[in-house]
Amino acid sequence: MSSSFPSGGVGNAATPPVHGGGRRSDAMAPIDADAWSDRAGWQALLAREQLLFEPMCAGASVGFVARASTDAGAGEMLVWRRSAEGMQVAHQPFTGFADCPVALLFVAEPGALEAVHARRHDNALGTLKLQLRVGAMLLYVIVAKRQLLDDGYEDFLEALGLAFLGACR
Repeated sequence: MSSSFPSGGVGNAATPPVHGGGRRSDAMAPIDADAWSDRAGWQALLAREQLLFEPMCAGASVGFVARASTDAGAGEMLVWRRSAEGMQVAHQPFTGFADCPVALLFVAEPGALEAVHARRHDNALGTLKLQLRVGAMLLYVIVAKRQLLDDGYEDFLEALGLAFLGACR
C-alpha cells in the first residue's frame, strides 16, 4: 500500500530555523511514518481522553498535517472526527487551507507529531501542548470563534492551554 505520509530526507535552505539559531534538517528529525499511520494507537488515545471530546458535536474535527504538505499545498491529514460513537481516527487528503475540512488544523514540523505519538500511552496531550509552546506545532483555527463555541471545542482547547475566550465571556 502506497502512502503519501511524510518521509525523511535531507534538509534544505527552506528548512525553518530552530530555537538554537541553527537550522533543522529532516535528517536531524527523522519522520516516523507510524506516527502518521497508527490508527489503532491514536484511537486508543482518543478513547482514553473521551471525556475531553464529549462536548463536541457530531462532525467536529481536528486535523494534523506535516508542514511540508502545507508548503506544497497537498498531502495527507490525520483527522480526529466526532461521531455518535465518539472520536474516530481517519485520514483524508489535505488540499490547502482554503478547502480544509477541519475546524482546527495542527501543522507539524518534522518530529513534532512523532513526539506526541511516542507519549500516546501516558501524556500525549501534554506533549501536544509542549509542541505548541516551543513552536514545533502550529495551530490554525479554520472556523469562526462562534462556531468553535457552538460545536464544543472549548474543553479541548483549554486542555492545551489555549483559553481562547479569555476571562470575559
